[in-house]
Amino acid sequence: MKLWTFQSAEVEIWLEKQPVFRADWKFTPLIWRPSYQWMAEVMESYGIALNGFAPVWAWHSCREWNRPPTVETALMLLTDYQLLNGMVVIEMEAPDELCLLSTYSRFNDLLNEVIDEGAVLHPQGYADMFQLPVPLNGDDIQAVLPCIDMDWITDIRAIDIKPGKSDYDPEILL
Repeated sequence: MKLWTFQSAEVEIWLEKQPVFRADWKFTPLIWRPSYQWMAEVMESYGIALNGFAPVWAWHSCREWNRPPTVETALMLLTDYQLLNGMVVIEMEAPDELCLLSTYSRFNDLLNEVIDEGAVLHPQGYADMFQLPVPLNGDDIQAVLPCIDMDWITDIRAIDIKPGKSDYDPEILL
């Protein structure tokens, strides 16, 4: 399955030394951690073993099926700090059986519940995010997977966006 993930440039350096990158829970945002833990439990229920690591997030489709992320996608998600410290987009062909797809808008609804309530209070209410395919209507499809394997990578590109600069074409593909 073709996917794209935004990662720190440090992950690229890691992958040059180690063939597999796994996400450490200590690097997940505390405010969102309950939603990440919920997603990890869902992944395990689908038979995707994380072995104690956090899910790795990637993009499957941005506004259209199989469309890569754009400058607009990066600007919505990445902080100035991340951009200043170096980010890359990793393009890969990951095994289908290790990828769990869901709608980005419904996951954001879950994030909002976690931010408001401090926990996922109604987990059964989010099962519809996994019912694909759906007409995207401008939504995105995200993927979670247990790791990034060097053997899956087809390209790594620097994300060259400068904080404060506003003349980027938001539709440019990354």
